Order: sequence, then structure tokens, then C-alpha cells
Amino acid sequence: MNISAPLGFLVGIAVVFYSLTVGMKNNSVFFNSHAAIIVIGGTLAAALICFPIGHFMTLLKVYMRALMGRTKQETLNTINEVVNISKSLNQGQNLAALLGAVKNPFLKESLELLEQGGLSDEELSEVLDKRIEMQNEKYKREGATYKVIGKFPPAFGLVGTSLGMIALLQGLGEPDAFERLGPSMSIALVATFYGLIIANLFIIPMGEHLVTVSEDDLIMRRVVVDGVMLIKEQKHPLLVEEYLKSYIPPSDRNKMAKGG
Repeated sequence: MNISAPLGFLVGIAVVFYSLTVGMKNNSVFFNSHAAIIVIGGTLAAALICFPIGHFMTLLKVYMRALMGRTKQETLNTINEVVNISKSLNQGQNLAALLGAVKNPFLKESLELLEQGGLSDEELSEVLDKRIEMQNEKYKREGATYKVIGKFPPAFGLVGTSLGMIALLQGLGEPDAFERLGPSMSIALVATFYGLIIANLFIIPMGEHLVTVSEDDLIMRRVVVDGVMLIKEQKHPLLVEEYLKSYIPPSDRNKMAKGG
């Protein structure tokens, strides 16, 4: 599991909590439902205008997958799968009989193309490379989506602050306006605070994190393509293993030897 992202969120939340509880005379000012509704509701509305609603379910899955850090582990597992398949084929087993046990979807899809036959080495490589390219573009779009959505919370925070300031200015002529000036201004600024925290602690960092996730996924898919091509060329399992190990750092090679 990737503990970096969850740890970052926890540290960020702890810092915010510390800031709210230390040096503040009245912490209740931050629990303002009006500001929260404007920032969260406005961000959701703007995001729905920009992207189809089905896109958000995909983003949620990508978000959770990124937090779990499965992409790097998938690379190790995929190398092990390719090597085990190569060993089984070298022992005379049939590829069609091995397909049912393949866990990695892209590996299974690639091996099915290999098993069907009809494609030369060059054609098979071109087809798989095109699928890698399209998947990588999909990851880039998902990362860009988070970055686009990350622009909305600060903007709607300013909207909430503007509304608060308007309400404040409307009451300046009242007798107790001076006493209410400070508290009213602090409430007005809470919306901007919400917008900045939501954007810069949760949304924008995840968009940046997806860049790393897409790179890990690209490595995993390159492993699949090279592994399938080596299998097609009937290379020895030892060569397959050592070749694919080149994709991972030395510290991970021991994990692979132990089965991930």
C-alpha cells in the first residue's frame, strides 16, 4: 500500500486542525454551513457542467486506486505472472489452458491476441503499443480533470466571501455595526479558507499524484508488451525474467523473487 498519500492527507488535516484550535478565540466561526454549501455546492455544480456525471465514478475509482498504491505492486505481480506463464509454456503446457488463471486484464487481453494468431510480431507489437498509448492518454485526462476541478473551490470561496462582505456593508448603518464588524468579516473569509483548503489539500495534489500513477501504469503495460513478445519468440524463461527485471529497481527485485 502507498502510505505517502494517506499520510500526506493526515498531516495536512492535523496542521489545519492545529491552526484552528491554537490562537483562535472562537473556533465555531469555521463551522459555517453557509460557506461550506457555497464552496462545495458551487464546485460540484461547476464540475457537472464541465464533465459528464458518469466521469465522476471513474474519478472516484482512480482516487481510491491511487491512495492504495496498487500500480507499483501490479507491476511486480505482472512480472511474476509473465515469468510463470513462460515457464509453463517451456514445460509444454498450452497457452489457452493458462489464460483462465491470468489476473492482469491487459496481460490476459494481450495473451489472447497472441493465442488467436494471425498477427506478425510487428503487427502484434503495434496493436499493443496503440492500446498502451490510449490508456496513457486516459490517465492524463483524468489527472487534468482533477486540476480543472481544483480551480473551482477557491473561486467559489471568493464568491462566499463577496456575499459575506455585501451583507456586512448592508448593515454598517445600524447602531451596533462597529461591534459586529470584526466577527462578520471573519465569517465572510471562512468561505475563502474552505476553498483554499479543499483545492490545495485534496484536489490539486491528487491530480499531481495521478501523473506518478500513470507513469507506473505505463511501466506495467510495457512489461506486458515485452513479456508477450518474448513469449511469442519462445525465449527461455530465464531471459524473460531477467529482461523484465530491468523495469524495476534493485530494491523491488527481491520482492518479485518472493512472489511480490
